[in-house]
Amino acid sequence: MAASSRSRSPISRERCFHLVLICTILFIHSVPCCCSSSGEYFIVPLLHWTSLAASHARPLPALSQLQFFKEVKSLDDSRLLSIGASIRQSSNDLRARVISGASSGSGQYFVELSIGTPPQRFTLIVDTGSDLVWLRCSACTSGSCEDVGDGGAASQLLSTFHVRASSSYRAISCTSQSCFVVPPAPNFSCKDSSECRYEYTYSDSSSSTGILSIETISLNVSSASSSASTVNSPRELPDFAFGCGFHNVGQSFIGSNGVLGMGRGPISFVSQVGAAVGRKFSYCLVDFFRKPSLNSVLVAGDPPLTMRVPLQSTPLLTNPFRRSLYYVNVQEVRVNGVALFIPSDLWKLDEMGNGGTVVDTGTTFSVFVEPAYQRILSAMSTSSPLPKVEPVEGFDLCFNSTGLKSLTDLPNLSIVFQKNVVFAPPATNIFVDMPGSLKCLAMRGANRVFGFSVLGNLIQQNFLMQFDLQNSMLSFTSVDCSDAFR
Repeated sequence: MAASSRSRSPISRERCFHLVLICTILFIHSVPCCCSSSGEYFIVPLLHWTSLAASHARPLPALSQLQFFKEVKSLDDSRLLSIGASIRQSSNDLRARVISGASSGSGQYFVELSIGTPPQRFTLIVDTGSDLVWLRCSACTSGSCEDVGDGGAASQLLSTFHVRASSSYRAISCTSQSCFVVPPAPNFSCKDSSECRYEYTYSDSSSSTGILSIETISLNVSSASSSASTVNSPRELPDFAFGCGFHNVGQSFIGSNGVLGMGRGPISFVSQVGAAVGRKFSYCLVDFFRKPSLNSVLVAGDPPLTMRVPLQSTPLLTNPFRRSLYYVNVQEVRVNGVALFIPSDLWKLDEMGNGGTVVDTGTTFSVFVEPAYQRILSAMSTSSPLPKVEPVEGFDLCFNSTGLKSLTDLPNLSIVFQKNVVFAPPATNIFVDMPGSLKCLAMRGANRVFGFSVLGNLIQQNFLMQFDLQNSMLSFTSVDCSDAFR
């Protein structure tokens, strides 16, 4: 509700809250509800970064197993620092920096979608830690035009969305209610004829500055209903709000054309597309170590699979300083069925936004806050008949698996969430193979700089993870993700 010829100044939390409610209603009504009555849903291939190694998105040199996990650790460090910095800044600044799985080029999963009329195709980083969907834009009309992005080497490898080549593109006015859900560009003064200008600044000082816009997106999806077989076809969704980034600086966006925000805010991909299918989304991550050629899936809606298999459900918590993130309430951790003595306050999300446990796809290894991690590590190290060996660099616990008869010889870990819901990942989600017949624990401790725990994408593999934004619930079940949606 910005007034004419008025600068977009910081707004109160109360006003921001009401504007978010208004914008949620606006975005829900902007997406055609063509699917809810028939039980249809969208399935989009979810590409792990390792599967893009040979493509244009992120060329990757041949890596040894040890080098690969060093790369993973480095990407995780960037992600954790980004989340931690974002939370600390948000407690004091309404225009705090947003986080992204893209930090330092660390996007873990990607989707492909087309935007505009006629469609232009792009690869976007999937980010459950931010809301805005944005991509690189150019005012040019052909692919031969000069890229107006960061001008670095990365921009030369990536295509941009050419707005003048699309008949369905239009900018959102800065007087629109929608404009209040994105951080304003510095020194921006709104006039009646002005577009809504935003600036997203990431914790590694990367940034995207551009115009909040409306377009038609096309997803290369499979859609189905209870009365029809699955079909593969593009699906057009008009009036989709996104950020058109005309100036993009830094390392956060290497390997992609932009970011697909999957957070809980009204402008996120799931809030807009999910409005047509009950504001639910799911993902099912395949084991990318054992089946690297298969894609994971991102699902918008309520697929029939959720009706055929029993799901466990636990409430999602909200961090008032990082509302985009998905938190769960950990109540207990067990090793081989035995509950560990870990003070409950180590899992608590406090009133300042510190602590808690985040469910995240942008981090590979799970991270547990200290000293909870040391309790877990100690219990795991004494709960297997396999001999311990000197840990490989980057790992805290490794077993010699030469005499391994069954995966049950490895310690098992289960996490009890609120409502006594038990998340029990298999050993393949907890240990990774290393040279020399070693099985190493794929977990890390979080120092006080981080101050929170994270359930990474490795521990979530071969689980259907469903996020219900309407009812603020996380539901999950163990499935074979390489087959469940094929």
